[in-house]
Amino acid sequence: MGFSVCVFLSSLKLGIGSPREPGPGFMPLFASVLIFSLSLWVFIKRFYGISGTKSRFKDRGFLLKSSIFVITILGYAFLLEILGFMISAFLLVFTEFSITEPRKWHKNFWVAAVVSILSFVVFRKLLGVQLPRGILPI
Repeated sequence: MGFSVCVFLSSLKLGIGSPREPGPGFMPLFASVLIFSLSLWVFIKRFYGISGTKSRFKDRGFLLKSSIFVITILGYAFLLEILGFMISAFLLVFTEFSITEPRKWHKNFWVAAVVSILSFVVFRKLLGVQLPRGILPI
């Protein structure tokens, strides 16, 4: 929810324009309102146990996994310029799969390798997006 508030405020600085001539901040504003609304709905649903299941906020494992998930994404953002896209994407996917899909580590390793290589090929080679190189000479 905090992220959507930051995007909302930034989109206002860009200028939202008018319905006939939308400005550069129009789409981010719309997306931030949508993300905030959905996040609030999920938060209320989980917190009050509306879904009929036990509230996950009381489950320590859920809080630990969620915390590791957020720390991993922040680490990815921090290490992206230092290590480059390939290594950072690999570490992100490997960690996230190890948390959400607890399998043997070598399966997660190969899935992370394939995902990072395919995303590099799609973005760098096919779409021509400049990605941080980092320590690999690619």
